[in-house]
Amino acid sequence: MHDLEGWAGMPRILLLTPRISGVGGIAQHVRQLARRLRRSGYEVEILSSESMELHLRKGVANIGYAISAALKSISGRFDIVHGHNLPAAIPAKIVKAKARILTIHGIYWRQIKLLYGRLLGEAARLAERQLLSGMDAVTTVTLEAMRYYRSLGLKVKYIPNAIDLSELPREYERISSPQITYLGRLSKEKGADLLVEAALRGLKGLVIAGDGPLRPLIEYAARKGLLTFLGALPRWRALRILAGSDVAILPSREEGVSTVLLEAMALRIPIVATRVCGTIEVVRDGRDAILVNPRAEELVEATNRLLEDRVYARMLAENAYQRVVSIFNWDVIQEAYLRLYESML
Repeated sequence: MHDLEGWAGMPRILLLTPRISGVGGIAQHVRQLARRLRRSGYEVEILSSESMELHLRKGVANIGYAISAALKSISGRFDIVHGHNLPAAIPAKIVKAKARILTIHGIYWRQIKLLYGRLLGEAARLAERQLLSGMDAVTTVTLEAMRYYRSLGLKVKYIPNAIDLSELPREYERISSPQITYLGRLSKEKGADLLVEAALRGLKGLVIAGDGPLRPLIEYAARKGLLTFLGALPRWRALRILAGSDVAILPSREEGVSTVLLEAMALRIPIVATRVCGTIEVVRDGRDAILVNPRAEELVEATNRLLEDRVYARMLAENAYQRVVSIFNWDVIQEAYLRLYESML
């Protein structure tokens, strides 16, 4: 960390994120924000598990990051510190800064409850209220989260997730026919287990790429010939596979604004997604995608409908493309963040 001696040139920004690498939505969001801030002339530093060379096992990764980042940042001075998700709130409160911002990607405590049970979920709910109370601004990527955190008496601004259209591939890759693609974390809140159940119910052509706690289940299903599992892929190849798909499937039980959802929209891939959280704010059932409950039988029925009625599938995909270009485009979201920073200073 370098001390800031007075105001010299553009503001110095510290971005805090548990992870900055990989295909995770938060990591992609922060990478894109940092790139665009630097392009606008800001001096940007990122404090992540990777930048601190932390190698923490799952289950303690978030708290390990929070403690390490707090110790690392305690001597730093910045104009703005901008954390992403609750683990970043602890170092954000400690670092010397003129303004503190925290972006919440979903409703954090509900994600913890789904993953680890009611007790830890309740602890997270109490902790996040205390941690967020010290922020100068809180932003959320979903309207639902904005309404919830405003109900706690916090000042909250809605700035949705977005994608950079220039990063989309011009080539595609076919793995199977049909090709029904899931890209993302292999975990319960993402509904990865529902994909295995869907395959057991006869859904053919599932292609899964990612990593997470349910990886052994996905690997077992692949060995049984129920689906194709590609493991964790670099983003460029994952996007090529998505671009070559007949259907993109998102079976989440809990979701903020899925980057994969936005990417599928921008690539004009027909979408089957669950009727949860941020997803229902991004796509409209029967207009941009087919939305179902997080149940395997509904996922199978909706996916087969899109495979059988390609005219309807193309209509949904074209509507979704127009929507992502006009609303969830990084060129638009960048300006929202810059206005927020200027108002803070």
